[in-house]
Amino acid sequence: MNVQFENQGTATYLVYKIEPDDVLDSMSLGMITNNKIPGFAPAIFTQMDDAKYIKFNVSSKVSVNQFFSGQVNKKRLLGVFRGIMNAMISAEDYMIDPNAIVMDLEYVFADVSTCETVLICLPINVGMKEQVDIGKFFKNIMFSTQFDQTENCDHVAKIINFLNSSPSFSALNFKNLLDELEREGTKGPASTQPVAAPVKQAPVQQPVATEVPRQAAPVAVPVQPQAQPMPQPTPAAPKMPVPSPVTPVQPKASKMGMAIPGAKQPQTAKPVQEATTGDEKKISMLTLLMHYNKENVELYKSQKAAEKQKASAQPKEKKGAAKPATNTSFAVPGQQGKVGFAVPGQVAQPVSIQAQAAVPKPAMPAPAVQQSAPAAQQPVTPVQSYQQPATPVYQAPPVQQGMPANFGETTVLGGGMNSGETTVLNAVNVGSAPTRPYLVRVKNHERVYLNDSVFKIGKEKSYVDYFIGDNTAISRSHANIVCRNGEYYIVDQNSTNHTYVNGSMIQSNVETKLEHDAKIRLANEEFEFKMY
Repeated sequence: MNVQFENQGTATYLVYKIEPDDVLDSMSLGMITNNKIPGFAPAIFTQMDDAKYIKFNVSSKVSVNQFFSGQVNKKRLLGVFRGIMNAMISAEDYMIDPNAIVMDLEYVFADVSTCETVLICLPINVGMKEQVDIGKFFKNIMFSTQFDQTENCDHVAKIINFLNSSPSFSALNFKNLLDELEREGTKGPASTQPVAAPVKQAPVQQPVATEVPRQAAPVAVPVQPQAQPMPQPTPAAPKMPVPSPVTPVQPKASKMGMAIPGAKQPQTAKPVQEATTGDEKKISMLTLLMHYNKENVELYKSQKAAEKQKASAQPKEKKGAAKPATNTSFAVPGQQGKVGFAVPGQVAQPVSIQAQAAVPKPAMPAPAVQQSAPAAQQPVTPVQSYQQPATPVYQAPPVQQGMPANFGETTVLGGGMNSGETTVLNAVNVGSAPTRPYLVRVKNHERVYLNDSVFKIGKEKSYVDYFIGDNTAISRSHANIVCRNGEYYIVDQNSTNHTYVNGSMIQSNVETKLEHDAKIRLANEEFEFKMY
């Protein structure tokens, strides 16, 4: 059909230019131009010189092809079908030939808010047109539409059953079915009223509720057997402080001059007396600290003086010579095979000359440990050197060369990756596609990402992809941004206050290409289009 859209003020018209060989149906033309027929778009007839035009007012409406894009709910489906049926019934009342009705969803227009639908009556070459099968027309819509699965789809099954069961399509019966389905949608609040009847029977169940506290008494019965086993652990209490392996250790440790928690002090008095009375006995620093008195101090000083004289009489060792192994050196943390701490009652293991040379000489001499028991009578246990636990070090997972690192949902700067909904900065790589284009709303600097092939903008929240609710100058479905082959176009959807690109108003339902940094104005709302 040779038509085009034309904007006049705030109105949008679908204009058909009458060709010289067209035959007009004057009866139908007079009906649609002089009457406001339900289900039909208002039409006007104009003539300029020899050119004749029929203009249909489709302001603030979109084609049903666009209206049925995506998932279609019950309100949209019934609104469009009822509008078509109203037009078919009105055509009989106003003596309009049904073949003059344009049965093409591209030229059937609907209001996105009220779902009111209007058709185009084009009274041209009526006698030459083929008769349209209305039943087949509705079947094609039902089998090519994607319905909303989040709601009850019983209405879809009922419509399909009606279209398949009727040998001949009846417009009146089909309209009655649509009216019945429409009433089912409005019965929601009323249908909930009978549910209130069972609620009134709730007081009858009150005696059952009163029995619940009575059942709480048996619940306390398990508490009584809990009190009976409480005396049972008491006989086991005396068995706890009888560790057999610990008792023989105390007398052995006392001979070595070490205080053991819990041991009696008189047991350690004998070694002190032996150390103070005999010249052969030596007193260590540990013994002095544990049994500090004047006599022990004098004995310790005399002992140190004798050791110094003995050391001065011996020849000095050469540098680099191996030193005899002692069991009082300290182990170096993190090194294995070094001499560890001397353990009382255990014989130190022999150490190689190289290991002895690696051990630094302690700054202060360690206290000598007396061994009263022979080594053969005591179990020999190898001395293990102390090792300091290694500090855990985090090692990042290996990253392949040429591949950007993935850190979950964290923003990747310059990585060229899309991390969920996080904005990726400087994500344009050589040879790669640009990032997702977006609009910048100038008023509040809001970014609106174009995440669909057809992105709808308007103030009808249930229909558009970007909702503008704070500007009444915006139409319900004001404009669409279409992506095709990597290029973006803007299409005005018969808006009242029109759409402007770089200051120039664009024609409705005509795609206008968008370039980077293009200035877009919807009515008086300004946006900037960004490709990256």
